[in-house]
Amino acid sequence: MRTFVRFIITAGLSAAAIAAGSGLHIDLTRLSVGPVPAAVIAAAIGIVLFVWFAIAPAICNLLRDLRFSLSTKRKIRKQILSRQRSLLNWLLSRPAHWGITGTASEPQYANTCEALLALRGTGYSEKKRESYRGALQTLTEAVMPTGLPSRTVNRPTVINTSMLLCLVALEKQKSTGVIDNFDMYDEIAANLWFLHAEDGWGPLILRAAKKEARLVNTWWALNALFRCGYLERPEEGAEFRQLLTGIYEKNRGGTFGYSASDSPRLTVTAMYLLLYYDLPEQVRAEIRQDYDPHLSAAFIYRRFVEEKCQVETESIDGTFAGGSYIAHTPWKHIASAYAMQALAAARKNRDLSSAKMNEVFRRTSAILSGDLRSPAASESFYLPSDIEVPRTGPYTFAASYLILGLEALLNCK
Repeated sequence: MRTFVRFIITAGLSAAAIAAGSGLHIDLTRLSVGPVPAAVIAAAIGIVLFVWFAIAPAICNLLRDLRFSLSTKRKIRKQILSRQRSLLNWLLSRPAHWGITGTASEPQYANTCEALLALRGTGYSEKKRESYRGALQTLTEAVMPTGLPSRTVNRPTVINTSMLLCLVALEKQKSTGVIDNFDMYDEIAANLWFLHAEDGWGPLILRAAKKEARLVNTWWALNALFRCGYLERPEEGAEFRQLLTGIYEKNRGGTFGYSASDSPRLTVTAMYLLLYYDLPEQVRAEIRQDYDPHLSAAFIYRRFVEEKCQVETESIDGTFAGGSYIAHTPWKHIASAYAMQALAAARKNRDLSSAKMNEVFRRTSAILSGDLRSPAASESFYLPSDIEVPRTGPYTFAASYLILGLEALLNCK
């Protein structure tokens, strides 16, 4: 179809150009070298080739983008909204506020945080207020003086604690009435900040050695502390800003891995691009001395749209804590959801073209058509092809993150 349209454009514009030249009495033979009888034909061929290679492709792209904006994009947005609601319905139908899989009988606090962030991010916390309040209450009852524990290792972890602090920051903005006293959470945030090392944070609420510092854990801590206002605090603000900008400086260019020595990863690169866009312009300008958001967006686009990456697995080394060895299973990241959020933000900030954003919507539509399963008429769970199905059912966190990714696309004009 595109070739046919390109042919029509080339034929029409070439004929118009040749006719215009004739009408203006332009001697096309002057385009040749010497009095060659076939000069007019040669000039006409030159015009056709110029239109075919230089003008027609641009017009085809313009028409494609226009057609996408007027018709296809509207259909995809309706599909996104419908699938997002079915994912939310499935998540809210699961027991235990939430376990790692859809049939788990006990909550895992990380999964509870992830689902609550999804409900907050979509406004479903208002529509399902009691479900939200009940799950948040489950978290508050589990909190220890230094943070939110992982049920797997039975001690506070950086990611769990940071997720909780993000929820607490949202509660401060618009309370659901679950948290009456925020002083304890301010102390937890202060302890999290106190334990930062030069290279960030490790898995546990401990000061991490250089080899234990991981950029995913560090991103969650930086994100949580930023939402808690640490950039504006009179005592900690300057040091927090220095740590924040230093992380970007140590990872020059536009990409990040799981650690400073790791190869570029979609998930982590998208995380830090999202954080960058949230920061005040004055801080962003400082970060841009070592960081290029255009390169970051281009890498995320390539991995998500062209290479079709949906899931990445981080292998986390065990950690020695208090004389005991704490093992960690591989951490699965829903890279597709982070990519959707980061690319939507890049488009809003003019670091991604409208044509590439259209391809992001097309890729998302393909995921929604091929990787969602429906156990009930109005419910769906997310099951990417590159993630296994546990014995107890599909993962709840996959649905939670995809819900947030879809929300970012719905808010992208």
